[in-house]
Amino acid sequence: MASGSMDSSASSGMSSGMPASFNVNNFATTLYSTDWMPTTPAGYAGSWLFLFFLAFFWRALTVTLSKLDAYWARKHEAYSILVDGGKERVDRKKAVEVWRTSVNLPRAVLATVNQGIAYLLYVVLP
Repeated sequence: MASGSMDSSASSGMSSGMPASFNVNNFATTLYSTDWMPTTPAGYAGSWLFLFFLAFFWRALTVTLSKLDAYWARKHEAYSILVDGGKERVDRKKAVEVWRTSVNLPRAVLATVNQGIAYLLYVVLP
């Protein structure tokens, strides 16, 4: 008997007219500017697909940048300057890397593009 009264109170609570927290009929979401506002379900789905592939490209670029950093560190390890301060044993942690255009310029461009994409994703998906 007690469970029957709980069921009736739960069902009456659901029909109390509470607004839904997720509205599937609202496609008027502005993305980046008022020019890009999907108004149809197809436009909304296309916008989500674009954002999904942008996030995928951003993550792939992040991994690529990490792999390139490791490659460049191995490739130019012999060219780093060791600061020994007159000691006989030199610690590799005190190595100072020389700024190289062939390494640091592509690294800076990739990092700038990576952070630009991250900002675009942050603006849309906080």
